[in-house]
Amino acid sequence: MTPHIPPPDYYLNYFRQMVQVVAERYADILNAEDQAFIHRLNQCTDQAARLLVRLYLRKGPNFLVHKLNYAEVTDLEGAVSELVIAELVELNPVVFGYEMVELLPIAVSREIFSDDPKCRKADLVDAWIDDDELRTCSEWGVEEPVITPCHYETVRRLQLMYFGNARQDLTEFILEDLGLFKYEQYRLDKSNRLFNRAEDIEQLIALQDLSADFYLLNDSKDWSNLNILAEAAEALVLPENLAHKWHRLLNRIAYRLEQLGELERALTLFQTNDQPPSRERKARILFKLERYEEAWNILQAIADNPLSTDEPQFYRRFANKVRDKLGLKKIVQGKPLIKDFQVTWPKGDSCVEQLATEHFNGSVWLENQLPMAVFGLIYWPAIFADVSGVWHHPFQSGPTDLTEAEFSLRRKAILDDIARHSLEQWREAIQSHWQQKNGLRNPFVNWSALSLDLVLTCFDALSHHQWQAIFNHILSDIRHHRSGFPDLFQVNDGQYRFIEIKGPGDKLQDNQIAWLTVFQQNNINAEVCYVRYAED
Repeated sequence: MTPHIPPPDYYLNYFRQMVQVVAERYADILNAEDQAFIHRLNQCTDQAARLLVRLYLRKGPNFLVHKLNYAEVTDLEGAVSELVIAELVELNPVVFGYEMVELLPIAVSREIFSDDPKCRKADLVDAWIDDDELRTCSEWGVEEPVITPCHYETVRRLQLMYFGNARQDLTEFILEDLGLFKYEQYRLDKSNRLFNRAEDIEQLIALQDLSADFYLLNDSKDWSNLNILAEAAEALVLPENLAHKWHRLLNRIAYRLEQLGELERALTLFQTNDQPPSRERKARILFKLERYEEAWNILQAIADNPLSTDEPQFYRRFANKVRDKLGLKKIVQGKPLIKDFQVTWPKGDSCVEQLATEHFNGSVWLENQLPMAVFGLIYWPAIFADVSGVWHHPFQSGPTDLTEAEFSLRRKAILDDIARHSLEQWREAIQSHWQQKNGLRNPFVNWSALSLDLVLTCFDALSHHQWQAIFNHILSDIRHHRSGFPDLFQVNDGQYRFIEIKGPGDKLQDNQIAWLTVFQQNNINAEVCYVRYAED
């Protein structure tokens, strides 16, 4: 196969495409700085624009001009001059001393910043990192031209408006252009944009910054500023379609405060939302604070309307602890009937799951991939339905609300229609989507790990009622139910079974118990195999 070679300025084409889409979709809420940047970029020659985008894609922010060398930028001096005049880069910027140390060759840094001719760059950076003096590069003694791109925050905003998250960047264009990733086609217009107010963009950026700060605190284990971070996070105001991101950070901070013993402060943060595991943590904290009546009220709300599969599991474990403190009679709770058996095998070099496939004829170790593929192929029209507000850019493997409770509510008519299809219609959907959509990214289908024959073999093993029970379980909590399926699928002598493999000391997790309960309730043949290793 002839390798795909992109044009020399492919990155500029991608950048301009991103900017153009944002300019059209968000024209009504772009701030003055963003509008000015887009105008200046559009006025640039290709030479200057190529250099500018190259700089944005590199680690900076400061660059020695003489070290810039791009074959497609044939007039470097002219490109730099044009960008300086357009105020898209700054010449001779004001910087800290440590920034100069990081930029310059170590020999030059030693001459300017140290009396030790043998000091290491890392030591020199450490020596200047706390110095708060700002000077231009020339004032620091650097004779060569240094430039710094301007408008980093604008580029960040534009990228956020295009992708809707901080995870993706221009490499997505490259991966698709190379054919490594292919995506389904869906409608992209103003009805699908993530932001409707300029302040929502700023609030999400602030949330991203606070999330980064929180992870830095976790890495350093220095919690002295945790309450300051909590106050800043609590003060944010995000719209409903972004609230789950906000609540996730609040809950993470609250959990850390709970671990540190600041129960009242943690409770205040958890009370801002009911996003799991918020209600569980509130009940636990109230129990520790001996506020048992309030804890029981939360448990009753969980029993009446669980928001995830973890919540009913928590209720079963915790309810009687609270009832005991209230002087109430304990609730008798039945345990699921889970079939299991034990085997003793010699310990091999491979993992226990691979070892099991060698002992169970006709078995494959694919865990969640087989049933998820069946679901993803049959429910393809629902996953990629034309729902407003969930498609923001052409590089999405699924809608942004996929793991939110609203996913099923927004697509109820489509889901109900698919549920009415016959077993044969479902089988036809698997075959047609496999042939028509093969290679397109789908959050449930791992094309490279599966074959159509294997997927159909698995599908043919169960009845319409049994598959619908599996689909319902997935749809009830996609975030948690995409995992926990038994490790092995076995077909032997015309009989099938699913087998969860547990090595020595391993035990069933809550999501695995939930799946095995579904199987037991719907007569799906599944067992847990506890493996012991034979002594030499």
